[in-house]
Amino acid sequence: MTVRYGQHLSIKGMNRMMEYEVYPRRWGYGHIITSPIKGSVESIKVESGEKVRTQQLLAMIQDEQSNIKRILSGASGVIETLAVKAGDKVVRGDVLFYIKEDEFVWE
Repeated sequence: MTVRYGQHLSIKGMNRMMEYEVYPRRWGYGHIITSPIKGSVESIKVESGEKVRTQQLLAMIQDEQSNIKRILSGASGVIETLAVKAGDKVVRGDVLFYIKEDEFVWE
């Protein structure tokens, strides 16, 4: 479900930060972005109707071990629907975003 992992350590809090590029699942003419982990949505970095590109930061999720996971887009297009909001609890496989495919967004 993930393409790459990048681990970053912060000096002050010693919090580990992981990056996840999520493989989108096809949904009609778009993609579904799902959570790769169980945790709590810390922040949403995009809005409905916003154009996004591949590898753009979409959200941050805090897992049960208090590690922050950065969720990166695996597809370009337009955010059609936000299925979660900050503070929501998610498990692996929960839908986070619906992205409408737009081949003219980024070339």
